[in-house]
Amino acid sequence: MSVVLAVVCIALSYAQVDKAAEEWLQKSFQAYSQLQSLQSKTTLTVLMVTPRYPEGTPVQKYLYAYTAQPPARLNLLVKDLNASGEGRRYVCDGQNLKAGDETKSVANSGAALLEQLTDFGVLPPYDIVFVAGGKSSQDKFRKQITSLKVASEGEKQITLAGRIKNERGKEDGLEMVIDKETGLMRTLKLRTEVKIEDQPGALVLLMEFEPTPNVAVSEQTWESNPNR
Repeated sequence: MSVVLAVVCIALSYAQVDKAAEEWLQKSFQAYSQLQSLQSKTTLTVLMVTPRYPEGTPVQKYLYAYTAQPPARLNLLVKDLNASGEGRRYVCDGQNLKAGDETKSVANSGAALLEQLTDFGVLPPYDIVFVAGGKSSQDKFRKQITSLKVASEGEKQITLAGRIKNERGKEDGLEMVIDKETGLMRTLKLRTEVKIEDQPGALVLLMEFEPTPNVAVSEQTWESNPNR
């Protein structure tokens, strides 16, 4: 009986993901899996949502400028847009990830690259996760989704909205805007409900992508101090 109930629960969970939304999600995963390289200027913004400011107040904002090539090559500049300075660059030639005087081995593993970026205190954007992490990262993301539907559709873009489990086992709001021609994401939004000064509120992580697929790259791209 317990096995039957488990199967029913799984079926119900998957039933909350509309067929059209599932197809677009898989199309996006496939697009990232087929990339030879990816370049983007991505903005990561953390918004605080309160009853007084329902649209959200930016509390953190970062620019990520990067070129990535699977499985583990990356040239990434992270800049805090609320601080002075040029930001910090992270460069991986596929074997070693370097940031300043620090070096971490990745041994041509995209999963190791993502892990070492996290150790450096860098939150990898989801497009890098889907490229470097490959199918395993894509499958993990998919399994965390508890509901998904097509929220809106235009001529060039489609918006998927639903819920996704976070690391604490609770559910966050999820919204993805996908370019219909390329299958690549234009935005990804995660919304965590929280209390702010005893009032209902939320923290929203918004990733806004400007992707250019399959750019030409050279060995110089993966040097620690590229002249570009």
